[in-house]
Amino acid sequence: MYALVLLNFIVPFVMVLVGYLLKKYPVKDMGSQNGYNTPASRKSQEHWDYAQGIAPGIFMGIGKWSGIAELMLTIFLFAGKAPVGCFLAAGSALGFSCLILAFYKTETRIKEKFVV
Repeated sequence: MYALVLLNFIVPFVMVLVGYLLKKYPVKDMGSQNGYNTPASRKSQEHWDYAQGIAPGIFMGIGKWSGIAELMLTIFLFAGKAPVGCFLAAGSALGFSCLILAFYKTETRIKEKFVV
């Protein structure tokens, strides 16, 4: 049953993996539907290039911190002998909050750079 706790580490792992892949293989073509593809990043080629440059670092950084936070949360819950459902709920909430934070931070930096 406690093997389910490993599911909490999927979101941080995927964030770091996607950030790494975007950094290693940057997407130059806006029409490819790959890369960091949001309305703010598709406004112009300049927006696109900037977003492709900053998104990998943000996602890898927040993904790494999310993984560390998940580990500390897991240790804390194990020490408190919490039920497995609490592990999954808390870990999922933390992971998805960090994912939303990564998108928010990237979008905010794009908008700050291109203030009209």
